[in-house]
Amino acid sequence: MLKEELENITSYNNHAITMADIAVSLLVGYNPLDVKGVRELLAMYLLIPYITKSQLDIPSEKYNIPQLKLDALFTKVMNKDGSLSEMTLDGLRNALCHSFVALTDKGDLLLDDRASCHRKIHDALDDKGFCNRLELDKTRDKLLSLHKEVIQKQIEFHNNLLKDLEACNGKR
Repeated sequence: MLKEELENITSYNNHAITMADIAVSLLVGYNPLDVKGVRELLAMYLLIPYITKSQLDIPSEKYNIPQLKLDALFTKVMNKDGSLSEMTLDGLRNALCHSFVALTDKGDLLLDDRASCHRKIHDALDDKGFCNRLELDKTRDKLLSLHKEVIQKQIEFHNNLLKDLEACNGKR
């Protein structure tokens, strides 16, 4: 067994402990944000409302939940056979909501391969234990870009709403 494969197995098996440790630390007032990879992990989960196919119903057209393009490329990942696959925002969301993200001892992020392959392809795989390893610095940069896009979309929506409301009030 290769060292990297053993690390993947260990990270996979310990992901529940890692996530619960982060939650417990936050809840009791400790700051786990200094642990390498935790900020990026939380930033991934905070994207979920904006990378969801069926958004929550909003109370009226004056309310908004920014939507990112689900088919947008999040990153490319290397498969077990050495080929590259694309991980879309939809794939990232599916892994976050239906599987897991783990931290390796080095602080890299490890996602289930469902993030980079469709369910039918995943179901047909003989080896379902392969995980996508995400390089931390590139992942951080991509997450920053996506969250800034969410902010910009919401600012634009809000500014347009204010203009519309001012126009309506001016007609009275």
